[in-house]
Amino acid sequence: MIAVVALAVATVLAGTITWQCLAGRRVLDCRQHQLQAEWLARAGVELAAARLLADPTGYTGEAVELIPGSQVRIAIRAEQGAPNVFRVTSEARYSKDGTSPVMRSVTRSLRRMGQGKEARIEIVAETRPVPKGGDSLPKP
Repeated sequence: MIAVVALAVATVLAGTITWQCLAGRRVLDCRQHQLQAEWLARAGVELAAARLLADPTGYTGEAVELIPGSQVRIAIRAEQGAPNVFRVTSEARYSKDGTSPVMRSVTRSLRRMGQGKEARIEIVAETRPVPKGGDSLPKP
């Protein structure tokens, strides 16, 4: 009888430890997806800046897969009343094929300065990355 009780206690302990390990792993996976989505959104702004530097008139945005399992959508609009100032919004979704994809969005206002090889991009205004629940960008 004592052996059965000891075996039952050991089984409950083993089950609890296993459950805790799996729960911890899920939390770490979720955090990794959040960080990956944030950096992908930032990379989308950098990609848009490079495209605006090359050709500011013809670029309105795009959708790209920078790494497998990701989707980055970039939208560009010219600011009214401010020449060469563009509002860039980058939404990144990571683990788009997974059970719980994470989306992050970054918005920047960029100003294109100079011409030709002298051209450069500077940030006019900055907003922090925020979690997004749904799709809000028009498809390019």
